[in-house]
Order: sequence, then C-alpha cells, then structure tokens
Amino acid sequence: MGLDAQVIAVGPFSSEVSSALEYGRDFYVGVEQGATVVTNVFIAGTSDASHQLASAFGVGAMELGRHKLDPEKADISKLIEVFGESNVAQFQCLARSGFSFFYLPNA
Repeated sequence: MGLDAQVIAVGPFSSEVSSALEYGRDFYVGVEQGATVVTNVFIAGTSDASHQLASAFGVGAMELGRHKLDPEKADISKLIEVFGESNVAQFQCLARSGFSFFYLPNA
C-alpha cells in the first residue's frame, strides 16, 4: 500500500490570507474576519513526496502523535524543492497570520 499525505492549516480568516487559502477569493465573500477556516497547504500524492513532506517538518511519515507541526521548524528549501515557491509562499503567509498546521498521513 502506498502513502500519500497532506498538511492542513486551521486559523482565523482575514483579507490578508484569502489569497493563500485553497479556494479563490470569491468563495470567501461573506466570511467574517476572524472566522475559523481550514485549508490544504501541501498535498503529497506519492510515498516519496509524503516522506519528504514529513521530513521537511522534522517528523516521520507515520509518526502518529506528532501531527501538529511547528512552522518555525520547517525546512523551507526542502519544501520549495518539492512543492514550489508559490505553495511555500502561501504556507508562509498563513504561518505569519497565526494558523496552526497539521500533518495528515493517508496510508
């Protein structure tokens, strides 16, 4: 069985983060400032990418119990290598805005 994984973010909505969220700005019209929103940040569709994603945050791919991630410990270079600069810029925007990040393996 293969492994795929994702990092999701949970945090307060604001106009500053709307461009970093999963859906376009139009989907967030009417969402109140400060409302809790959830978004996918990184989606790893292969076992290799899933292991790299976990490693970039200093956790094992199946290290259950370490799902909550510390954005300050992220290996930005590794994330850019695997997911690209645009995706990482979205992550950094959410991190600056107080979002919490969670690693979710799907094995």
